[in-house]
Amino acid sequence: MNTDVDSARVPEDPHGSHPTLFPLAEVAGTRPAPRSVCDAIGLNWLAAAQLHERGWLSFDPASLEALTISQEAELRFLGALVAGGCDGSLLRKLLSELRPPYAYRLDRMYYDWQEGQWRLLPRSDELRERFDRWVDELVEQGDGAKLESMERKIQDATCSLRSQLPW
Repeated sequence: MNTDVDSARVPEDPHGSHPTLFPLAEVAGTRPAPRSVCDAIGLNWLAAAQLHERGWLSFDPASLEALTISQEAELRFLGALVAGGCDGSLLRKLLSELRPPYAYRLDRMYYDWQEGQWRLLPRSDELRERFDRWVDELVEQGDGAKLESMERKIQDATCSLRSQLPW
């Protein structure tokens, strides 16, 4: 069981909302219907029903008019895998270290094919540390051309942002 990726799980909320999980726009108003989520991710409606029949999906999408946040996350997670071409045996392998219901946020994790396990995407502070180490390595290697290229790219990005400021 991969406990690191548990932080990417969407907890089941009996009221169907969790104010800190998604941007406010996603929890305000009406919740999406299962069919609209399937359409959005390119999942065939029959495949969604089969996910439930085969025990992968913890709820019957045909029996619901609207999804809770955790149900939507589960349908999006499993549905994206199936819509991407995963069959039953690959699903079994990919989900073997995750715990059901599979209400995981794909925007916070990825599957490491080399290691054969799910991993969390790095946080912004981790990315910053990696970037700083990379710059240090380039300095040690004396790779001025790459550093200058990065400098130009950063300056261009900074100028672009400044031009978008209202003042």
